[in-house]
Amino acid sequence: MKNLFLYTSFLTLLLASSCTKEIEFDSQDIAPRIVVNSLFTNDSIWSAHISRSRGVLDTTSYTSIDNASVNIFDGSSNLVTQLTHQGNGLYTSPDGTMPQPNQSYTIEVVANGYTPVSATNAIPTGVPIYEIDTVSSTNSDGQTILETTINFQDPPGASNYYMVEVMVKGTWIDEWENDTIDFREPLPISCVDLNIETVNSFNAGGFENTYEYIMLKDENFDGQNYSLTFSVINYAELKDLDLFGEIRLVNTSEAYFNYLKSFNMYQRAINNPFATPVQVYSNVNDGMGIFAGGTLTSWDIQF
Repeated sequence: MKNLFLYTSFLTLLLASSCTKEIEFDSQDIAPRIVVNSLFTNDSIWSAHISRSRGVLDTTSYTSIDNASVNIFDGSSNLVTQLTHQGNGLYTSPDGTMPQPNQSYTIEVVANGYTPVSATNAIPTGVPIYEIDTVSSTNSDGQTILETTINFQDPPGASNYYMVEVMVKGTWIDEWENDTIDFREPLPISCVDLNIETVNSFNAGGFENTYEYIMLKDENFDGQNYSLTFSVINYAELKDLDLFGEIRLVNTSEAYFNYLKSFNMYQRAINNPFATPVQVYSNVNDGMGIFAGGTLTSWDIQF
């Protein structure tokens, strides 16, 4: 019995040592790089957040770059707009220029002390919602929900990537300032469609398959008419407030989709010590971040 114990202990030690891997780590500081964050659609003016990267041992918080030159070019290398700094690293188009569907754009960012960076992305054509059906119902828990089905025609012969979200919008009266404020906020929606990505799902109000936005690609319905059904789960509260809703279908570029998917996977792994580290997708040359777009079509509904 004693020999068996010694053998078992030795075997355990051997296995433990064989599972150990030494990784060399260079503690020397790596030069910070420019980070670009620009997700753009055809309903908003050009904007980008410009900051610098941080090293593994860097404990500083978000550091914006406030002296950058940020230019947007079209597919023919013509200058579309030069973004101006608004504060805290946010750059926007001063003339209200917006991205256009079915166009390719390049961003170039230059700042003193950093290697210049660039990124190129093409916005796909818009995919209109041609029909919407809504039904108010009460589930087994007594909750009033708005079951919604949207129908759209997927363009054939190409990989298409979609983001779907529902926004509530209205006007808030600020009695203290004697002013009115327009607002728009995303609503949680529940969906069990087999073609959607589940990396950004969470539980809310008794619903397990809840999303702030839905991501899906057309691998299983290329070129077909597609129906997507989901539920707005706090519909009763919105109806009492007499607010409007906006259903938004964004035909995104592949880079846009990959960034959203990887970012959600990264968010899930942050507080999980057993999760595999996730590299957030980047398409910025000589830097880090994302420059990607999509074309929005929307449909207003009355709650």
